[in-house]
Amino acid sequence: MIRSQQTRPWLLVAALFSLSAAAPDWKQQALAEAAPFIDRANDDWNRAIVTGDADSLSAPYDEKGLFVGPDGSTVQGRDAVRTMYAARPSAVQVLTARIKSEGRAAASPDDVYEWGSATMQVKRDGLIKTATGRYLTVWHREGAEWRITRNIAF
Repeated sequence: MIRSQQTRPWLLVAALFSLSAAAPDWKQQALAEAAPFIDRANDDWNRAIVTGDADSLSAPYDEKGLFVGPDGSTVQGRDAVRTMYAARPSAVQVLTARIKSEGRAAASPDDVYEWGSATMQVKRDGLIKTATGRYLTVWHREGAEWRITRNIAF
C-alpha cells in the first residue's frame, strides 16, 4: 500500500515530455516569421546608408524604437532616427557598406534578437577609411509586421 502512494518521478517526466513534444516550436516560428523583415531591412540598409536614404533607414523602426550609437548617444522614435540619418554631414560620403547578420534568437513568440557586424568604407576630407562595428537589434512583432524596438551599434 505504501508503495502505491509514492511519487513516481519517471511518470512526471514522461508526462512533461509528452506535453513539450506536442507543443508548437514557437522559437522556430518566431524566427521564420521575423526573417523576411530582418533580411529586407538589412538589404535596404546596405543600399540606403550609401545613398543617404533616411526614409529607408528609419522605416523598420517602431514609432518608439530606440537607436543607441557607438558613442552611447541615443535617439528615440522612427522620426528621430530618420532625422539622425538625414543630418549626416555632406562632407561624409559612404562609398560602400555591408551588414552581416551573424545570429538570431527568439526571446518570446513576439521578440527576436539579431546580432552581427557592419563594415563601411567612408570618405571624409579626402581620406578613405574602413570602419567595422558590431550591432545588437531587438525586433518586436506588431500585428503582422516586425519592427525594431532597440538597435545598439557598438
